Formats: sequence, C-alpha cells, structure tokens
Amino acid sequence: MDPLDEALEQPARTPARTALSFELIPPRHDADEAKLKDLVSGLAAYKPDYIAVTSSRRSGWLEGTADFIARLTESTNLPTIAHLACTAGTEEELADWIRRLIDSGVRGFLALRGDLPEGETSLPEGYLQYATQLLTLIQEIEEENAYRLAAGKLALSVACYPSGHAESPTPDLDLDVLLSKQRLGADFAITQLFFAAEDYLQFAEQSRMAGVRIPLIPGIMPMTSLKRVERMGVLSGIEVPQTVVDALSSASTPEEEYEAGMQLTVELTQKLLDAGVGGLHIYTHNNLAVTEDLLSRLGIEKPTN
Repeated sequence: MDPLDEALEQPARTPARTALSFELIPPRHDADEAKLKDLVSGLAAYKPDYIAVTSSRRSGWLEGTADFIARLTESTNLPTIAHLACTAGTEEELADWIRRLIDSGVRGFLALRGDLPEGETSLPEGYLQYATQLLTLIQEIEEENAYRLAAGKLALSVACYPSGHAESPTPDLDLDVLLSKQRLGADFAITQLFFAAEDYLQFAEQSRMAGVRIPLIPGIMPMTSLKRVERMGVLSGIEVPQTVVDALSSASTPEEEYEAGMQLTVELTQKLLDAGVGGLHIYTHNNLAVTEDLLSRLGIEKPTN
C-alpha cells in the first residue's frame, strides 16, 4: 500500500484536552466559609491540573493561604500552588513561609515581586527586591525538602505581561525579565490581565522568537461588570480598552451588563483556543456559577469519569 494511503487510513488522533487551572482566594469571613465547600467541589469536578491560591494583606498574607491549602490537601486530591510575593515579608520570613506551605501540602509556587507600597521605588532592607531572587530562595528550600517531594521538585511559576508591565519602559525589557526567570528555573508562566486575544498571541510569538520555551498560560478573567473590569485594570496597571468600556456601559440592566461582558470574555478565550493555545487559567474570584457559565459557553464540560 502506498504510504500516503496507509497514513490516510489511520484513525485521527484525538486532540489533547485543554489544560485547566483555577485561581482561588482564601476565605476571609463566615460568608466565604459557608460557600467554600460547594465552590471547591464544583471546581474539583472539572479535574483541574492545579489550584492556585492567592495571598494578600486582607487574608493575613500567607496565613490564610497556608490554612486554605492545608484544608484542600486534607479534603481533596487537588494539586495546589501558592502565590508568594516578595512584599509578604523579609527573606528570612519568606523562607519560613515556604517551609510551612510545603508542610501544608503545596507542591508549587507562583513567585511574584508584588506591588510596591505607594510612593516607594523599592522594598525595605531585608526584603527580596525581585521575583528572580524569590525563585532562587524557593529552590534553596526545595533542596532542603528534596526527599519529601515527588522527584525532588516543586513546580515553579512566574507572572508574564501580554499588555506590558506597568513599571517596564519597553516590551523588550519584559522579555528580558521573562528569559531571566526561565534561566533561573521557572517551569511555566501565567499571564496577568489582558483584554484582547491578539495581545496574548503577539506576546507569545515574540517570546518564542526571543527564546522563551516555557508554557505561557493565559489568565482569563470573566468580565462580569464594568466596575470589576475597571478595578482589575487599576490593580494591573493597564488601561481598559474603550471598546470594552462601551460594551459594558451601554447595558441598561445588570443582567445585560453581565451578558455583554461574558460575550466579550468568550470571544477572547475562543480565539485563543482556535489559535491552538493548550491551557487556560481562570481567575474565579471564588464565583462558581460564573466560572461554570464561562466554561460551558466554551464547550468545556465536567469530565464524566
């Protein structure tokens, strides 16, 4: 048989499933606690590849993160990674937190510099100044715990910025920093907020051309209201496109605003999937219903086995 004919007779290879991960916020009060069980079980039904747990001053920095991860470890088999920022403490304090988080069951970290205090251009003496330094510290603690970890390895992730870092003067510097993170052991990167699929796709292409080989996982925020979108734009240091503002502000009811925002989110995300992007990281804001709605609109259903 002709090799081409033989190849044509072979069954088509089943496409790999879309990798899926979720960002969760540690509960801060009783109302969060009440819905936590349903949130975790609902997200677990998608069999995500990992859950990323945030840290912030509002949740006691890493106290809430460690407690939440310990609870997830005890009650589920979900792999977890912890957000860890240089702003959370001195180098010595961060080292202790890394050990405690490993004890709580975490098997990976998202290493961040974190937002500088208002009016400051650097962190106080004794603090790590850059996420690259934090990567090195995590790996030092990882070496201490090599016998406890699968293959002696923690998953190391970092942030990347398709719309540019607010403090970066040029896109080239953003790429240089990402390459430095890769050289220092980052296994993958999760993008910060962006509003157009083209921003991610162009950034990914430029990164590959510059020598970045780690996966660049797009972070997807459901655009459920103009207030939330503008708030997240401020926190991320990027301007919300006028097209997004117009679409959301033209709604006459909260329901119409929600629908307009979800349509924008689905359109953006579907373009990424159609372009061959293999994974999504969903910023859930601890809202199961919105997350399920988004995934359903994208045709991503809960596995049946």
